[in-house]
Amino acid sequence: MAVALSRAELILKLIVEQYLVDGMPVSSKLIAENQALDVSSATVRNTMVQLEQQGLIRSPHTSAGRVPTTSGIRLFIDKMLTMQPLSGRWQAEIQRRLVPTLPVSLLCQQAGQLLTNLTGCVAIISAPKASGREVRQIDLVRLTSDRLLLVVIDEDGDILHRVLDCAQSIDSSTLGKVLCLLNAALANGQWQDGIARLASIARNETGCSQLLINNVLGQLSLDEFLQHQPLIFGQHQLLLSPEYQHNQALQQVFQMLEQPTGLINLLQKVTTDEHPKLILGKESGFVELAPVSVISQRYQAHPHRFIALLGPRRMNYASLVPLVEACAHRLNLNLNRQNPSP
Repeated sequence: MAVALSRAELILKLIVEQYLVDGMPVSSKLIAENQALDVSSATVRNTMVQLEQQGLIRSPHTSAGRVPTTSGIRLFIDKMLTMQPLSGRWQAEIQRRLVPTLPVSLLCQQAGQLLTNLTGCVAIISAPKASGREVRQIDLVRLTSDRLLLVVIDEDGDILHRVLDCAQSIDSSTLGKVLCLLNAALANGQWQDGIARLASIARNETGCSQLLINNVLGQLSLDEFLQHQPLIFGQHQLLLSPEYQHNQALQQVFQMLEQPTGLINLLQKVTTDEHPKLILGKESGFVELAPVSVISQRYQAHPHRFIALLGPRRMNYASLVPLVEACAHRLNLNLNRQNPSP
């Protein structure tokens, strides 16, 4: 249902819409020429002065035009923005790329890559694995006399496979013994607990067995660390954007993405339900995020998982919010198919 707008709100709407298109300051002359208005240029100028006094638009020192402030964009989104239906092409890409047969980690990677490829923005996916990850199967497969393939499968069906280069040949007796120790420490138990048990076992071993167990330990520990890190795609998009080339503040955003703990904690706090959340610039509480906006949405409650899109403040909210919603819904649907409620 359309919301009736006052003249001032209609002028703000036109300013924000034009700004979102090209990012340039908007002149009163351009607004006065819009057919949606039937007022004089003087009336438009006076109204823009009022909007500026209210903190909804501002005048960059390099231009006589006006650009919306964070407060102005927020009012536009909350009261004036009409979401666009998801395009058929985007719907098809989501269905093609995010299929329910994919393990959780690969599904998360596909979602992040898809979002950044479709939008040119930075995609952020919460860590694929929650605490309490379990090992379902572990194996060591001989490739050559001194090279082995480590294969570990967790409860989500994600597979870790790493080639182990050994300092010396591994005979069948040693291989069989180490494989028995690995299964005793890890199979059908929690990954982190298994690592601790395996480390204790390694201390009591010697020679080739100890070296091989320590090699496995290194791979298991690295994978456990990586699986609990957020996935971030498209950082290079910031480097390529025209805004980045002329805005030193966006370089701080890039640095924050390299050390994202604060950003991830923020997104964890705001994604409290299955509805999209928009964070505009300074609303985040981080100075580094002042020139960008973030669209985020939770797609699973237990464990808490979310998906987010970070881009310039003038991103196309009308089309990108529905895209994030669609991806979150698809991820939720696929995970529920993999892990149906009892």
